Amino acid sequence: MPVLLILHSVWRWAVLIVAFLALYGLIRSRREDPTPVLLEHAVRWYPVILDIQVALGIVLWLAQRWGAVPLTPTQVIHPVWGLLAAGAAHGAAAFRERENPTRALGMLAAYGLSLLLVFIALASVGAFPFGRR
Repeated sequence: MPVLLILHSVWRWAVLIVAFLALYGLIRSRREDPTPVLLEHAVRWYPVILDIQVALGIVLWLAQRWGAVPLTPTQVIHPVWGLLAAGAAHGAAAFRERENPTRALGMLAAYGLSLLLVFIALASVGAFPFGRR
């Protein structure tokens, strides 16, 4: 279980880095400049990176339940925020096929909401984002 916790804690940095790159890529795509490939990949892969984080969290949560660790309020609310963040990131898919600037603006709003929910999830466990874990 400690390995899962460490992996879940370290992977959050991938989530945060890709989220900021995706947001920057969407802001750049609203202009007429060509968007760098790295930013296009960040926009495309952010929901997947976040899904991996949520999956790691669910496995960790289940491992703690099977280990008979008592459930605390933090262990209830943190996964809820994570699932909401993943849902918001996947909500961006509704805008993927639209024309730019509607596409960029809709995806920017969905990814921005997702990142806000990620920060709330981090704050709920005291890891905002430089905390104890």
